[in-house]
Amino acid sequence: MKPFALLLFIPGLAFTHAAKAQLAQCLPPATAAAVWSSTVARHRELQRTRPRHSMGVNLLLAYMQWDVALYRALQEHGISSQQAGEWIEGINWQIFAPASALAFKASRLRSRRLTVRLRWLLDALFRFVFTRPFRRRILPAATGVAFDVQACPLACYLREQGVPQLTHAAACSLDHRMASDWGVSLRRTQTLAGGAAHCDFRFSVPCNELIARASHNDSQTP
Repeated sequence: MKPFALLLFIPGLAFTHAAKAQLAQCLPPATAAAVWSSTVARHRELQRTRPRHSMGVNLLLAYMQWDVALYRALQEHGISSQQAGEWIEGINWQIFAPASALAFKASRLRSRRLTVRLRWLLDALFRFVFTRPFRRRILPAATGVAFDVQACPLACYLREQGVPQLTHAAACSLDHRMASDWGVSLRRTQTLAGGAAHCDFRFSVPCNELIARASHNDSQTP
C-alpha cells in the first residue's frame, strides 16, 4: 500500500499533517499556530467521550473528532462556519483521496466493467468500514447502484456535539469527490444530517460506458 494511503490509519498523524498544511496556506503563522494549539486542546477534551464501535467506524469517528476540534478552534479565532467547513472538507479529502484512488485501482482486478467495480467497491466499504451502527438498504437499479443509508453514526456524533451543519463538509461531500474520482456520478437529494429519514445514494455510470457494453454484447450475439 502506498505511504500516503497508510497514513489514513493513523488519524492523529494524518490530520495533523493535512491540517497544519491547510492552516499555513490560509492564515498568518501566528494565527495558524494559535488555531492549532486550540485544536489540540479541544481534541484532548473530546477524546474522553468518543463512542466506541467497530474498527472501521472508530477510525471514521476519530476523524470526526478532529474535525469538531478544528471547527470550534477556527470559529474561536474569527473564521466563519462556512470557511471553516470548506477547509475541513479539503483537509479530509487530502487524507482520504489516496486510499480511495488505491481502492479503485484494485477494483480493476475484479472486473473491467465500471458498474461491477462500483458495486464491489461500495459493498467492500460497507463490509469493512461503514459497519454497524451504519445501516444500509440496497435497492434495485437497472444501471449503476442505488441504496438508502438509514442510520449514520457520523451524523449522530456531530449532532450530539452541537455541530450538525459540519456533517456535509466533513463527511457527505467526500462521497461526491470519491464518485467523481471513480468516474461515476452520485445524485443525493436528502440526508440524515439534513433531517431526512435516510440518505438516498444513487450512483450512475457514464452513458458511454453503457453504450460500449451494449455494443460489446451485440457483437457477441450469434
